[in-house]
Amino acid sequence: MPKTFPVSVLKIVTLATVLFLTLSSVSLAQNGSNQTPITTPTVDAGNSNEVNPGGAGPQTISVKLLNPLKVDKLEDLFSSILTIVIILAIPLIVFFIIYSGFLYVTARGNPAQIEQATKSLTYAIIGGVLIVGAVAITEIIKSLVSSLLA
Repeated sequence: MPKTFPVSVLKIVTLATVLFLTLSSVSLAQNGSNQTPITTPTVDAGNSNEVNPGGAGPQTISVKLLNPLKVDKLEDLFSSILTIVIILAIPLIVFFIIYSGFLYVTARGNPAQIEQATKSLTYAIIGGVLIVGAVAITEIIKSLVSSLLA
């Protein structure tokens, strides 16, 4: 008899996925300025351990922090994370649909196993609908926020 995930684990995973995907559409405003001036110390010209030779005074060096994520806004970061979740979730949903079909085939008329296979298929379909719904809700909120800011 094949093993299945307990219903409580599936409910927790489904709830966590819904919460993550729902909250991922919230974005915060950010300032685009990433430059921070850094002042180097100067030492007297008579000291042999000069940090700034010539004694021209403190020097200001402008440093720009590079963004390794290639996103400028928190909204874009959440969209990227949602895209990654979708890429990972779709094969998982397909796997659970195939798995529930396997459960139907191996049930051989046993009502308890057929009920378990039906629940497995139902949860897989609900998970797929939640993923698609999260994408739709994210796009709706993104367009609503951009129209309010424009």
